[in-house]
Amino acid sequence: MMTMAYPSGYATYHNSVILNEKSKMIFKYKAYNTLLANLGRLDYVVEISEIAVSDFLQNLKSSKDEKAFLEKKSKEFGILVSLDKSNEFYNQITLGNISNVYHLSETFFYEMQSEFNTISNETWTFEQGKTKLDQVLKFLRDKNRINQTDMIDDYLIDTFKYYHQLRVYFSHKKTTSKSEIVSKRNKAMSHFDDKLLEKYRIKGGPKSLEEVDFEDYFLYTQIAKDLALKISSIGYPEAKGLVSLSQIKSLKKFGDKNDRLKEAIKSELVTNFGYVKENDSDDLIE
Repeated sequence: MMTMAYPSGYATYHNSVILNEKSKMIFKYKAYNTLLANLGRLDYVVEISEIAVSDFLQNLKSSKDEKAFLEKKSKEFGILVSLDKSNEFYNQITLGNISNVYHLSETFFYEMQSEFNTISNETWTFEQGKTKLDQVLKFLRDKNRINQTDMIDDYLIDTFKYYHQLRVYFSHKKTTSKSEIVSKRNKAMSHFDDKLLEKYRIKGGPKSLEEVDFEDYFLYTQIAKDLALKISSIGYPEAKGLVSLSQIKSLKKFGDKNDRLKEAIKSELVTNFGYVKENDSDDLIE
């Protein structure tokens, strides 16, 4: 009996490749941890599927009669299917997997927004007709969270947008054009030099619509994770909201012992969110 387990290999590469200094703390919303967990579950399913499909295609190509081989497997598993020599089904499987990554990423945007609003006591909302990523980026720029000190690499944004465009094509072909897909791919590809390829452990950058494969799925999951981590780290809640958290309020026992209070606040924020922005503890004491 097969038991559920977190996948090895590609899928376990879930540690961020953006900020790898061990001493650096990064604010992590619970939405980010949820995203990692959901992508980990999806990875398992996709990897098992990839193994099965690859094995099937290898046996199909090595058979003397592909049609007869498929008919035999069809009867063996009780699934009626006809031979498709174009292998377009594999392309559709990959696009479907890419679409699932986008849906999980969009859920992260919604859940992060909800957490931000709850902690900061604000009413940030999304508008219809605009992508969630564009609205998140605008929100962060308006709050001066994206600046000369804290930036989000263009390759993360452009690559995410390319795979999102593939998702749009997969789900709503009439709402996008292949020329738009090509344009977004070219923009994403412009970032993938040897250093970036090595960082993401891939042989090439994002492939074209017709050629996407498992490596594209793998790349998109890593881009989604790294983009979400960067957005989470610079999208931390307002200090006024953090100070109202019950965990922080409970530290009033330290009274006017500011040094001990500062360390206690820092410890609580690190425990719950994994990050303390420089001077945050001072802000909360004030």
